[in-house]
Amino acid sequence: MENLRTIYSLVVLLAVASSADAQSGDWQVLKGIPAGTKIKVTLKHSRTFGHCELEEVTDEWLGCYFTSLGSREYARDDIREVRLGHHSARTGLAVGAGAGAILGAANGSAGAAGRVLGVVILVPVLGGIGAGVGAVVDPFLHGRTVYRSPDSKAANAADKPQSSTPRKGPSNMESPVER
Repeated sequence: MENLRTIYSLVVLLAVASSADAQSGDWQVLKGIPAGTKIKVTLKHSRTFGHCELEEVTDEWLGCYFTSLGSREYARDDIREVRLGHHSARTGLAVGAGAGAILGAANGSAGAAGRVLGVVILVPVLGGIGAGVGAVVDPFLHGRTVYRSPDSKAANAADKPQSSTPRKGPSNMESPVER
């Protein structure tokens, strides 16, 4: 029972520590990420799409390599947040291949040889479909946040249009003809 409490305490401690790291405004966290790591960079005043591979982090900028665009450098002041990327195509391949193996092995109507043949056919087919689906959805999936700019909340508020005129209800509406 004591071991169970210790394990539970460690899990809670790790969860709190990882959530604290996820909200980090410390640029030095990015310097600890190895080059080649898949990341997603979100900028304060313009859009980015897809993931890139981290190349280099200095005190002033972050270098990132995009397969189709080449290398890009982003100024530290322009970055809203950096998230770790997922390997969705690899995950899709594993899920599809696993499903193919289960479905192929579950085909009991053809006997042992039919099950083996089902596994041999379904694993690569469903694995390929899973990898394709993973590759398509990959740009839209992001991992945990490793850096968030300390002033990103101010940037979010500045991006939203604010209306100072109160809305009029249906009974208070003026006719355009009466103006």
